Amino acid sequence: MALEAVARPNAGGRYIAVAVVAVPLLFAVSGLSIRYAAFASVSAEPGFAAYAQALCRWDCAWYVGISEHGYERFPIPGQSNVGRWGFFPLYPMLVAAIRSVFPFSTILVASIASLACSYAACLVAWPLLEKNIRAYVLYCAFLLSGPFSFHFTTFLTEPLFVLLTSCVFLALKRSSYLAAGLSSALLSATRLVGVLVVFATVIQMFRDYRAKGGSMLSFPRWVLGRPDLLVAILISPAGLFAYILFLYLTVGDGFAFLHVQRAFGRVAGNPLAFIWDGLSAVPTTGWLPTAPQWSALAALIGLALSAVLAVRRQYGAALFCACCIILPLITNLASMVRYVVGLAPLTMLLATLLSASKLTFLAALGLFLGACYFMTVAWIGGYLALV
Repeated sequence: MALEAVARPNAGGRYIAVAVVAVPLLFAVSGLSIRYAAFASVSAEPGFAAYAQALCRWDCAWYVGISEHGYERFPIPGQSNVGRWGFFPLYPMLVAAIRSVFPFSTILVASIASLACSYAACLVAWPLLEKNIRAYVLYCAFLLSGPFSFHFTTFLTEPLFVLLTSCVFLALKRSSYLAAGLSSALLSATRLVGVLVVFATVIQMFRDYRAKGGSMLSFPRWVLGRPDLLVAILISPAGLFAYILFLYLTVGDGFAFLHVQRAFGRVAGNPLAFIWDGLSAVPTTGWLPTAPQWSALAALIGLALSAVLAVRRQYGAALFCACCIILPLITNLASMVRYVVGLAPLTMLLATLLSASKLTFLAALGLFLGACYFMTVAWIGGYLALV
């Protein structure tokens, strides 16, 4: 196909660069067009502002509140002792900073910022995908024009989370540990599970050390003798620690982000039981899966893809993704689809597997683009509640 011809080495680096930049831009435009068409089909109110507001569902409203009003020092009146503390601050802070410069509504600024983050995440993914043009096209299509692209184009943390995760693994691929540590620190201020990426950093350090002939027993001594490695490890959870300090000083409870989970119905339980209950929640009418079934299937697929990463010896990415699925799964299935599709190593792996042949590539691309419209309608209409 034409893109493959452009990506051949003898076509010249300039043409490759143009293709890398143009592919996600194309899908950003096509995805926006498809989602807007879906919005227009169910809404009588025209305009991009109305479209952005229609896509702002579920947790999006919490992030809008944080960006506009910050964190409260006490539970919100009339909301069953629920506070905003369970939602991490980096992305709302970023949107608030942008809004202070541009006089637009919060959701409009956030929607544009999410598109920009998702576009940037695609660019960072190019070297991570080993410059495989088919996989790159599928990955860009999935993020920007795919069935769950509304997660990456509204005020949710997924766009920034995917971008920062990709930055961490690109830095690790290049053995740039300080850059990985800085990206990890920002990731830990974006979502709680972001702090777990530090294990991928340590694993990559160990693999690099072993590749140089170092022994397993001497690895800790080697790390302790390298200040740059120690700094990279120690700054990785800095975003989380800063948020804990902020909550302690303002609320009096540094772990309010954990304690408030009970108010959202998140209570520790058996992950296997949650998956079974989700799969058993069959629809009472029609044949479409229920939201719990979507979530249970997403968890199982995510764990299976994590196992494939491990088989491919991408141990750091496998451990990170598995932990990011299991940790929220201990409480319940809520938002599980969003959590799984927001794990960049898994979606990159999926794009790589589906790009193995031209037939699967074309089928997946068609499925992504075709499902975008119907899934957006379902998201706006509330069918995909808490997915």
